[in-house]
Amino acid sequence: MKPYKYILSCILAAGSLVPANAQIGEIVNGLTNVALPAITQGAGYKGYLEADFTGGVGNYRTNFVTVATSQGYQLNNWFYMGAGIGVDFLWSTVNKGWGNNIEQFNPVWDTHEYTSSAVMIPVFTDFRFILGEQTSTSFFINCRLGAAFLCSDSYVKVRDGYLSDRQYFYFQPAVGVRIPINSTKPRQAIDVGLHYRLMTSNYWSNWQYNATINGLGLNISYEW
Repeated sequence: MKPYKYILSCILAAGSLVPANAQIGEIVNGLTNVALPAITQGAGYKGYLEADFTGGVGNYRTNFVTVATSQGYQLNNWFYMGAGIGVDFLWSTVNKGWGNNIEQFNPVWDTHEYTSSAVMIPVFTDFRFILGEQTSTSFFINCRLGAAFLCSDSYVKVRDGYLSDRQYFYFQPAVGVRIPINSTKPRQAIDVGLHYRLMTSNYWSNWQYNATINGLGLNISYEW
């Protein structure tokens, strides 16, 4: 085939694809125009600053005071998705004779109760559902899922066990009331809720022994 005939054939072939590409573009634009308002109605940046108290329950009773922040997007009037980080200040009463049931560890026996303390860092994804209008008092459901890390020591004694510097699975669902505080900016509100906290980890790799931390608490946050 001569060069000019080859070039002409390429031009004609490219021209024949233009209608198809235009139709594909129209379909994509149409789907976007239909789906985008439903997904991103009222979309925009949103932040939370929160303080929590969690009272421990169960065998490894551990109390937490937490300061956390979550940053993300309000995808529509009822759904928020973001990510956050916090600082946990924890303390626990260590039982007399701590470690008696850990024969392999052969610890030094403690003969009196005392309070241990440490600092942990939770990192989490954050999902929040608003049940009601943002312009009036409403209810919310919040779910945080991530990991927590002990950062102050290699381990800390808690009740009959201990927490190590391994990462811990972190789960904290909450329910509560959202109270707008600015009539001209309904995105600003105070949230008061009740939450449950769960942390689990294998802290002895050779024993595969799980430490499970459970707690119930109160949280209050400011959103903007």
